Amino acid sequence: MSPSDLRRRVRITLAALAAAVLVTTGAIAAVATAQNPPSTAQQEQGMTPGAPLAEPAVADADQAELTLDATKARVSVSGKEIWGQAYNGSLVAPTLHLEPGKTATITLHNRLPVATNLHFHGLHTSPEGNSDNPFVCVPPGASYTYRLAIPSDHQQGTFWYHSHAMGTSCPATSGTGSDGHTHSMSSAPFTPGDVENQIFAGLSGAMVVGDSRSSLPDSLRDIPVHTIALKDAQVDSAGKIVQGTAGASIDSNAPTVRLVDGQLRPALSMRPGETQLWRLANIGADIFYRLQLDGHTFTVLAEDGNEYPQATGAAELLLPPGKRFDVLVTAPATPTSTWLRTLSYSNGPQGDVYPDTPLMNVDVSGPAPSGVPSSLPVGTPLRGAAPDLSGAPVAQRRTLALSEDSSGTAFYINGRRFSMDQPTFDLAAKLGTVEEWTILNTAGEDHPFHMHTNAFQVLSVNGVPLVAPQRQDTVVIPHAVNGTPGKVVIRQAFTDYPGNWMFHCHIAAHEDNGMMGYIRVAGA
Repeated sequence: MSPSDLRRRVRITLAALAAAVLVTTGAIAAVATAQNPPSTAQQEQGMTPGAPLAEPAVADADQAELTLDATKARVSVSGKEIWGQAYNGSLVAPTLHLEPGKTATITLHNRLPVATNLHFHGLHTSPEGNSDNPFVCVPPGASYTYRLAIPSDHQQGTFWYHSHAMGTSCPATSGTGSDGHTHSMSSAPFTPGDVENQIFAGLSGAMVVGDSRSSLPDSLRDIPVHTIALKDAQVDSAGKIVQGTAGASIDSNAPTVRLVDGQLRPALSMRPGETQLWRLANIGADIFYRLQLDGHTFTVLAEDGNEYPQATGAAELLLPPGKRFDVLVTAPATPTSTWLRTLSYSNGPQGDVYPDTPLMNVDVSGPAPSGVPSSLPVGTPLRGAAPDLSGAPVAQRRTLALSEDSSGTAFYINGRRFSMDQPTFDLAAKLGTVEEWTILNTAGEDHPFHMHTNAFQVLSVNGVPLVAPQRQDTVVIPHAVNGTPGKVVIRQAFTDYPGNWMFHCHIAAHEDNGMMGYIRVAGA
């Protein structure tokens, strides 16, 4: 038995003992089911794979005020009805489309029995007020209106949005926002959040800013585009998506069903020689994807919505929770069939082990369309990359140490669990400066580090420099090896937006249980 399996078995056993003392026989049976979850094949029974890819509906958030209803819902997954949570009734929420230089107005109606909110992951917009403010808490039965002013020079690419509920209730109100429904979480001791449960149940969707084809040559400006949103679902024997309980997170190493746009192994069609843009996004709660398109390579244009300086080839792509890539895929000149798959992957000796799993069939058939544009050669310069920070003057150097207890149930940054009232650093960052952060991981599993509000530049991973100066908002901090912590060095520019900028591990169970913090950003 691996250390991770042992820790999970201990947590489940403790939960079962507590259930035996405190609740009814029915609840004990539910815990027993969690000990022996259905296999992936059993969970897939009743689902029909192979239907044509049906992407989420697209909502233009800059055209009119949008409404998102967060509810418990019975949703269809490839023909099988299951219970989860949904925005507007769909397991994969509508894809929000925003335009640089415009303001998006989005009203969230909370029809859940617990508190919730929204985080617009990767957007460079204010973290305060009714913008992308994770400290907002919307209680059951309430509504809240977000207004996102997107800068005119915002990066164009793929982002996503999801619940960022830092608890199941709103502990305090510290003021009323412009819409009369602001509930700001403050003056509360650490309590586990509910991000994992809500994302895992279905409260997430893709988000696109502008159009990343705008940096391509004219011949590629109108190529087909597909949003490929990846999330998994553990479906219990009662047809419900599994949820964690107090003191026990979801077992992310348990059998699960991998879905593409909420479908089981859908089929995507291409014509011979055709080039398409795929917006790949991991919008799940906890697990990693190691993507490969059998027999082909990806031409990467952007990572986490941030354009590369030049087109880059990649045989495979690692997507921890929250990661996105904009890629070009070119079909071969002759008809064929192949698979987009997630390869087997382990995120450390104390982490999870995921099996090789086919995700989507790619069918190349029919005659080649006339005037098919060629693919983009690797190395072709792109126009929208952010400035290189490697030579910038550094105003402040900071260190973040990510750690967890031996049971894998409590998580820390610099030895502390998250506190709403206490920033991670006493010294605030100043607008107009560049800082260098060294992020250490002392645990036996990888931790994907995510920064709100800002994309950063990775300088090195475990001492190996990164040559390409691209920006990103999520990076995997490698696990410790023989007592030596994993180490990533980043730089970020605090160009605008005073307020509290949050950061955390994006394995949702880890942020829920303490691996989260924030830094105060003040005027120069």
